[in-house]
Amino acid sequence: MAGAIIEDKAGTQRIGHANKASVNRNSSHATSVQTSPDPEDIGPQRFEFTGTGAEYFRIWVVNLLFTILTFGIYSAWAKVRRLQYFYRNTRVAGSVFDYHGNPKAILKGRILALVLVAAYKISYDVSAVAAIIVALVLAAIMPWLLARAFRFKLANSSYRGVRFHFRGTVGQAYRMLVLFPIILATTGLFVWTLVTSFSRAPSMGVVLLAVLLPIGVMGSAVPLAHYFLKRYQHDNADFGHTPFFFHARGTQFFKVYGKAIAMVILGTIPAALFAFLTTKAYKWLASTMFGWLFAIIYGLLFSYAFYLFVRPYLESRIQNLVWNHTELGEHRFESGVRARRLLWIHASNLTLITLTFGLYKPFGAVRLAKYRVESMTLIPAGSLEEFLADQSADNAGAIGQEAGDLFDIDIAL
Repeated sequence: MAGAIIEDKAGTQRIGHANKASVNRNSSHATSVQTSPDPEDIGPQRFEFTGTGAEYFRIWVVNLLFTILTFGIYSAWAKVRRLQYFYRNTRVAGSVFDYHGNPKAILKGRILALVLVAAYKISYDVSAVAAIIVALVLAAIMPWLLARAFRFKLANSSYRGVRFHFRGTVGQAYRMLVLFPIILATTGLFVWTLVTSFSRAPSMGVVLLAVLLPIGVMGSAVPLAHYFLKRYQHDNADFGHTPFFFHARGTQFFKVYGKAIAMVILGTIPAALFAFLTTKAYKWLASTMFGWLFAIIYGLLFSYAFYLFVRPYLESRIQNLVWNHTELGEHRFESGVRARRLLWIHASNLTLITLTFGLYKPFGAVRLAKYRVESMTLIPAGSLEEFLADQSADNAGAIGQEAGDLFDIDIAL
């Protein structure tokens, strides 16, 4: 969630306390404010998050209750309330962000997502061929969905009354983002063909090929796809009429993912040691009446341990990589998220959520958002008063009305 706040609300600035030197007005241009230079006005400005777990807990409880009572329909309105809380508690230079999403548009996106999932499930029950065809169709429309999602989120985000907006076209989305779904669909089709073309007991070579090939392909495709995704997202974003620029290289994404894979490999050592030490206890618990349930929980916890081990590294390195190579006009950003700190937050959040049967979840969300947001800093290149006055000439109202024709869909980025 914090990632969503950071991704959707770039381009923030601090309003200094410099004295106004002059105000020039004319009938054809918006008001322009000239300020005298002030060291405080152009210094690094840290992002702040002012929300608390207790405040968000009340919103979370109401959202959960109404979502259950309306069989999920209220989830769209719940999302708007949640995002407005996090946006309005994220500030820089003394001003906060805001979110203007239309719950009905969000509901349309969720209905679409539900229809797509249902179509795949039904096709899978009919035949494997039908499932493959539907999967290929889903892969084909994914760039279109991403383009619409980016446009909706930015068009409904603002800072000091000035809207963000997204210039990326659907054509650009297909040129830059279609690579990953094509590779994913092609690899899945190849593995399915390979497995079904042999007998019911395939040789060890076939099994290894069916396992290692997807890992190799995904290992090379995911970093490149992630790079193109962030490049498309950031290079086509604007704050007012000032564009963002993205300068990261694809090789930097490969380095991050390469180190993450190495961490997974190294992580098998303590995991194997843990499995060896708990073998007797696992066998005893598995032989009890609820052994099947314990086996499922044990497997999920074992898998999540790997995920929890790698997730903080990827989150921290990707956030730092993306924002340390993003600029808004002449202004730039710095991100200093640390993997160890994220690991502690995720691990302790998981423990407390488990012990409180889920009631700590809103507190954990605020805690994570606060750390990730406050790890961000804006480095202005000049007077922010002049910059923000210039952005105010942007026709933010038209952009907000345009967003009414769009829909939102939840896509993990």
